[in-house]
Amino acid sequence: MMFDDFFNNKSLLISGGSSGIGKAVALMAREEGAVVGVISNKREEFTAMPSGIICLEADVRNPAAVKNAVDTFAGKCGKIDMLVNCAGVSLWKDFLEMDEQFWDLIYDVNVKGTFLVSQAVARHMVAAGNGIIINVASMSGLKSGMMRASAYASSKWAVVGFSRNLHLELKQYGIKVGCFCPGSTATPLHERAGSPDIDKMLSAEEVARTILFMLYNSKNGHLQLVGQPAFFEEWK
Repeated sequence: MMFDDFFNNKSLLISGGSSGIGKAVALMAREEGAVVGVISNKREEFTAMPSGIICLEADVRNPAAVKNAVDTFAGKCGKIDMLVNCAGVSLWKDFLEMDEQFWDLIYDVNVKGTFLVSQAVARHMVAAGNGIIINVASMSGLKSGMMRASAYASSKWAVVGFSRNLHLELKQYGIKVGCFCPGSTATPLHERAGSPDIDKMLSAEEVARTILFMLYNSKNGHLQLVGQPAFFEEWK
C-alpha cells in the first residue's frame, strides 16, 4: 500500500466515478482499502466496475437523484469520510457559434453538479464533525484563456472559486476542502475524439495518484489548490 493504512475502511464517494479520472481514483482507493462508491448517470459503465464498489445511478444535475444517491451511500457506510467530485463535461465551441443550450449543459454539469453533490455530502459530514472534499477542476481554471473554451474554461474557474469559498465556510465544522486542477489527461473522451497529443497527456492513473495523495496529506493540515503540472497554493 502506498499510503500506510490511511484509506483502510474509510468511505469515499466519487461523482463521475465510472470512467476516466473518477474510475482511476475509485480503483486505486479500493486497492488501498477504502469503501468506495461511485455516482454516474451511465448505468452501462457499472458492469465494468469491480465487485465491492458501490454503484449509484444519478444525474448530478438532478437534486433529488443526487440526494438519494448520497443518502444511500451514507446509509450503507454509516458516514461519508471523503468526497471527490470528478463529474464533468469537456466540450469546445467557438463563442460566436455557441447557443444557450450548449452553455447551460457545461455549467449545469461542471458547476451546478459540483455544488449539489458537495452540499448533499457536506450535510452528512457536518453531522459527523469531519470530512474531506476535493473538487477536480482543470488547469483551464487557473491559466489564461484558451481558444474555443469560453464556456468550459470559465466553468472550471467557477469550480476553483467555489472550492476556495467552500473551504472557508466548512472548516468550522472540521471539513477540509481542496481543489485539484490537472492538465490535459488521457481519458476515454480524448481517445474517442482521436486527440493528436494523447501520448503527451497525463494518464488518469497519474492524476488519481495525486488526488489520493491530497486526501492522504490532509491529515497534516488543510488541503490546497494544486495544479498539475507545477502549481501549488496552500489554503489556511
